[in-house]
Formats: sequence, C-alpha cells, structure tokens
Amino acid sequence: MKKVCLLNLGHSNIKSVRGAFAAIDVETLVIEKIDSLEINAPLVLPGVGSFGDAMQRLTSDDTSYYLGEAYKKGHPILGICLGMQIMFEGSEEDIKINGLGFLPGHIRNLNQNIETFCHPSNIGYSCLHTSKIQDIGQYSKFDGEHFYFMHSFGLIDDELATDQKLYINFNGQEVLAMFQQQNLVGIQFHPERSGETGVKLLGSIVDEFNI
Repeated sequence: MKKVCLLNLGHSNIKSVRGAFAAIDVETLVIEKIDSLEINAPLVLPGVGSFGDAMQRLTSDDTSYYLGEAYKKGHPILGICLGMQIMFEGSEEDIKINGLGFLPGHIRNLNQNIETFCHPSNIGYSCLHTSKIQDIGQYSKFDGEHFYFMHSFGLIDDELATDQKLYINFNGQEVLAMFQQQNLVGIQFHPERSGETGVKLLGSIVDEFNI
C-alpha cells in the first residue's frame, strides 16, 4: 500500500487530510517531528494556523534542519495551505520569524494596500487558472476547476522558475494557488475539503511522486 508521512504542525487538520488520502488508498503516518534522514515516504505538511506558530514548532527541535536536508536530497514534499507558505522565506503574518527558505518569496497580506474595501479573507471556492499559455503538465486538467480556500495571506508576484503553476484572482490580485518545482508541491487551497476534485488532485500528486 502506498504511504505518506504527515508532519503535525500543531494546528493541522490531520483528520480530514488522512481521510482524503484514504479515499485514494494511501496510508498516512502522522509524525510529530523529524529527527533523522531516514524518512521512508513522501512528506506532507498540512496546515491550519499561523505562520509563526508553525515555524516555532519546527525550530524547537531539529525538525526544520532535517526538513531542509530532505529537500536538498530531493525527497518529495507536499505543502497544503500553511504547509505551502512555510516553504518560502517569510510572511507578513509574522515578520520576525523566517520560513524554511526552500523557495524565494514572502507571503503577503492579501488585503493590504487595497484602496477600496475588499473581503479580508478568501474563504470558499475559487477557480484555478494559468497565468499564460504554458505547459503545466499533468495538472492542466485542473485548470478551470474550483477548490476550497481559507486564507488571508498568499504569494503574489512569485519568482518560481517552474511553469507548473496555477493561480486564483482575489481582491484584483493574481495569487499563487498551486505549484510544482522539482521535488516540492505546494497547494494554497484545501484539497481535503474540495470534494471529489480535491481527491483526484491528491491522486495526481501521489502519481507524480512515484510512490
């Protein structure tokens, strides 16, 4: 049976994520920390909570170090919502705390510097799209699909080298919704709350990880 390791970030929606993986016959092992390089399954960083709390949990022991080493060695890592955000350098949610720094970029407040009143948080279903005509590989079938979002912070004007990126429009801004770059996959939305389409997406990611 295929397997992934779910790293508990403290406020993660572990139960619903496990249920979504179970729907595609993937076993989930919940781990509280990483204390060696002996990780025998792709890592999943689920997340509901604050950037600072998650990073403090990861840096309270050696977990952030071993996560960095796993990334450098090409170990497959999936970040969901907050789990995606901490892959970057930092966030306006907690400006004094650094992210994992796997990728360039800072997470921004999506309602900042907006001249007219807009919704402070993106909660509900939003439609994914590509920013231009490009080859986004196996994820092209999710272009135009709707997924469930719940966030107030996101990545705008990303600098990712990959073409495998999908976006949403929120408050007149193009916000990164999903990407794959080498061994990293990041998802700003919640596939586990997005019904059958979300489960299909997780299946595509598992296939990409070759497990």
